[in-house]
Amino acid sequence: MSQKITLLVLTISIVFITDLKAQHSEKDIPNEFFRIFQTDPMEAMDYAFSTNKWMERNLDGVESVKTKFKDILPLIGDYYGHEVITEKSIGVHLKLISYLVRYDRQPIRITFVLYRPNDKWQVQNLNWDVNLDDEIEESAKQNRN
Repeated sequence: MSQKITLLVLTISIVFITDLKAQHSEKDIPNEFFRIFQTDPMEAMDYAFSTNKWMERNLDGVESVKTKFKDILPLIGDYYGHEVITEKSIGVHLKLISYLVRYDRQPIRITFVLYRPNDKWQVQNLNWDVNLDDEIEESAKQNRN
């Protein structure tokens, strides 16, 4: 009898832990992206786009983002890290997280739009740009008194 109770508790615990793992936080994808990014930025891009099965229908767009990013990598130097610039949400199922990515020559911005249609987050859109200088200068002009 005690073995049956132990087995039942163990089984329930395994199911509960497995179920918890399936419930991704919206930050799980960017965290894994940047973990991979440290050693292989292009593999990180592949990982991010692989989280959404619908991206297969937009291979031209995905390849365009990746090719342009690959082309800029040799021009910006060594990677030093990243930090969150901003986070915005629409409800609880759609989130934008924008990161400042620090490189030797200049920073870039990588922005994730993450969507949770049911129980799992996926990349809805991922883009990058180098226009941070222009944006901060424009922001300074708007804040003048």
